[in-house]
Amino acid sequence: MNRTPWLALVVAVGAISGCASKTEIVDVPLDATPQNAEHIARATLSPVGNQTAIQLTVGGVPHDLAVPSRLVTAIYAGSCDHLGAQPAYQTRQANSVDYPSMAPRTRFWAQAPVTLGELSKGDYALLVSTSPADGSRPLFCGKISAG
Repeated sequence: MNRTPWLALVVAVGAISGCASKTEIVDVPLDATPQNAEHIARATLSPVGNQTAIQLTVGGVPHDLAVPSRLVTAIYAGSCDHLGAQPAYQTRQANSVDYPSMAPRTRFWAQAPVTLGELSKGDYALLVSTSPADGSRPLFCGKISAG
């Protein structure tokens, strides 16, 4: 049995997993807004160069959204109770990787043009809303903090 391919695979996986430690990943519990009561969501932020990747796991959105659902994420200065007037950082659209949108859990991806270190040090909140086609309704919000 030739062990070289397996050894190469183990080394490659170890190198890849060593790129982002748990201290470089920020978990953001998201609270549902009154427009989306009784649903849950969570965001995981991780560094991607000088930007931040956002993975959303959404446990429900209103049933009157277009299928597949499209969500918009934005990062605001302040807290969920007192968001800034405009987003501090607009993210690229978070499109569903699951279909249909009525699945029990749906994952969405987005990317913010700011480092995770900057977000973790500041006073920022992540807001998840419906797309403009669905009325730009706020669905979830959570405070971004490193600890």
